[in-house]
Parts: sequence; C-alpha cells; structure tokens
Amino acid sequence: MTSQRYDIIIIGSGAGGGTLAHALADTGAEILLLERGDFVPREPENWDPASVWKDLRYRADETWFDGAGKPFTPYTHYCVGGNTKFWGSVLYRLRREDFGEITHVDGVSPAWPIDYETLVPYYERAERLYHVHGEAGEDPTDPPRGAFPHAPVPHADTVARYVEQIRAQGLHPSHLPLGLRGIGEPAGCVLCDTCNSFPCQLDAKSDADVCCVRPLDAL
Repeated sequence: MTSQRYDIIIIGSGAGGGTLAHALADTGAEILLLERGDFVPREPENWDPASVWKDLRYRADETWFDGAGKPFTPYTHYCVGGNTKFWGSVLYRLRREDFGEITHVDGVSPAWPIDYETLVPYYERAERLYHVHGEAGEDPTDPPRGAFPHAPVPHADTVARYVEQIRAQGLHPSHLPLGLRGIGEPAGCVLCDTCNSFPCQLDAKSDADVCCVRPLDAL
C-alpha cells in the first residue's frame, strides 16, 4: 500500500473528473486521478454496430435496481474518459432560465445559487478545451455568448436541403454545438456516421480521455 500523500484525489475520469484534473494540473498540487476502468482499445469493434448495440461490448456488465426494486442494465461505461467516449459530442450551454426555479410535472426544481453569467468564462474555457464548433446567434434559444472556437460542422447534403426547406417555413434550424477535433486535417475527424454511442477510432471526438487525461502525460 502506497504511503504517498495527495493534495487532491479525483474519482472518475469522465466529463467531470477528467476535466477537473486537466484544470488543476498546473497548480502544483499532487493529484491522484482514480478510474476503475481501462483505456478503450482501438479495434475494429469500435465502429461495429452489432458489437456496440447488440453485444454491448463496452457497456458496464452489472445490474442496478430502480426505486421499485426492478433490475435493469445501466447505460454506463467504466473506462478512461467515462461516458464521454461514447457520447455524441453535443455540447450545449444551459439557458439563462435553466438557472432559475422551474416547475415540472413531477415537482419544482429549485433555482441555482449562481446565474448563467457567472459560468460564461468557464463555458468559454471548456469550449476551447473540447474544440466546440458552432454558429453564435443561429439558435434563437441560445443565451448571450461570444463566438464559438470553431466554425460550425457543415451539414450533409441531404440535411442542408432539409434546413433550407425548414427555414422557408419561417423556422430556425441551427447547427449543433459539436466537440470534434481536426475536421479536414490529416488524422482528424472524417465526419463519419459512427459518433454517437461509438468510441472514435481516430481520437477525433472530443472526449475527456483525449482532451483532458492524455495531455496530462506531457506535463
């Protein structure tokens, strides 16, 4: 058993833990990042729908129980980067009204102790870290914000046609804010159709492993 002492111990290397470790790395603190899983291997099964959806190759092999005691298999993954290895890389900001008290069908969600403006500089920092693409002002529900770090991901031809037809009806379709790395560059994102729920074979998806954990080795 190690006798080393740490200033900070972070449990989990996903969106929260991985990002926090990266943010604190240059503070000079002794940091221990704990992760129960391993790195996701780069293998043909990464982009195989049968392996991912049918065989649940990367899903946690365990049973949880809901409030009524009914068992279910959780949609979660134990690996470096956590569930971000399998997300669709859509990185919205919360809206201003999300920080206030909201009444839902099942009850009232209390107001946050902070407002949207408090988080703006942290949103900007996170969007740079995760290489977020988008178009400021395109989504009318967006809160006030500056420019995205990267231009929006271009629509596929079919989607582009739909967008124009929808706009012709007076509606406001918008690009998703996507965290992707190196679009159009060698070894970068190739705009494939295996992003959401698949681990990226090219490491071009902005997940906590690629953007936050691996860069720690260089420090």
